[in-house]
Amino acid sequence: MNIAIGARTLHENPGDGITWFTYETVKRIVRDHPDDKFFLITDKRYNELPVRGSNVEYVYRWPRNRHPVIWYLWHQFILPPVLKKIKADIFIGPDGIIPLNCNVPCISVMHDLNHCHRPHDIPFFTRTFYRYFFPRYAFQASRVLTVSEYSAKDISETYSVGKGRIDVAYNGVSEHFSPVTGDEKISVLKRYTGGCPYFLFVSNFSPRKNVITLIQAFELYCKNKGKSHRLVLAGSSLYLNKALERRIRISPCNDSIIFTGRVNRDELRLLYGSAEGFVFVPWFEGFGIPVVEAMRCGTPCIVSDNSSLPEVSGGAGLCVSAADAEAIAGAMARLTEEPALRRQLADQGMKNSMRFSWDKTAIELWDSIYKTVKENA
Repeated sequence: MNIAIGARTLHENPGDGITWFTYETVKRIVRDHPDDKFFLITDKRYNELPVRGSNVEYVYRWPRNRHPVIWYLWHQFILPPVLKKIKADIFIGPDGIIPLNCNVPCISVMHDLNHCHRPHDIPFFTRTFYRYFFPRYAFQASRVLTVSEYSAKDISETYSVGKGRIDVAYNGVSEHFSPVTGDEKISVLKRYTGGCPYFLFVSNFSPRKNVITLIQAFELYCKNKGKSHRLVLAGSSLYLNKALERRIRISPCNDSIIFTGRVNRDELRLLYGSAEGFVFVPWFEGFGIPVVEAMRCGTPCIVSDNSSLPEVSGGAGLCVSAADAEAIAGAMARLTEEPALRRQLADQGMKNSMRFSWDKTAIELWDSIYKTVKENA
């Protein structure tokens, strides 16, 4: 087969759920299917090719996809002639975006419908694009693939897509993540918090991630328990972060809140494994890769009780309302005061994390590719 893949989200250094999905699955299906030809259609020149293979060809087309208007022009006018030229048997849009005006069967990978449920967490032009085009992609696609049963149900109900056209491929967790040693933990605490225990958050800081409520919960924890702990926030800004910046400036605990910026996977493993607890309470989530990464490192987790997170955490985390700072603070206090609970959650979380692997994700993506091609033969 000639398999075309939109490589707009294929990066040398992935930084979010969509880019990790793209990188981890593409490199595996390329490796596991050497007799098929893969065309990675990209809008950028790479310093180092993220995926290599004798069966891989990169197809570069200008301009860079940095604005929704360019997304539209690139996918609807620039991409279709490329698909015709390479005689593509299928096109996969790992970011959900597919061409609407060509006859090549397509898989649209829709990670979540945050733009439907919390549109104002997204900049105006981006949310307008998503809200207008994603229902059309769902209608046009031969199949829709998503990353949780929750999202599959949401897509089916919101866009009136038959369940038989939706496939689920859970995100994975890298084998890179594992528990830390005692010496590693001592080193991490010394480096980041001056030896103090800490709660950890990992993700970007968009409004959807609900970091402001997390900070309010941490303030309540400090008020009730003293400033024995720190709150470590690992990740990078995405958009619409001014309210968060203002909230941190006025926080009575701002001297106990530590930003690391974006960190590599080696450092991330150490941060996960050395934390007293991982606290991830977004308003909405299609999967939540950091949760299973933290669990794979043996770290007890506190997660929102909404969207996909109860499904992904598998009953191995403390589920709380994302809107209830007191409940989040109470869960944080339980982790520090109940060693048996911490051990139980760590053990259950490790077992739960074993349900997920990028090898499984790639196999499920390939199954969707096979079904799509067979149905359109």
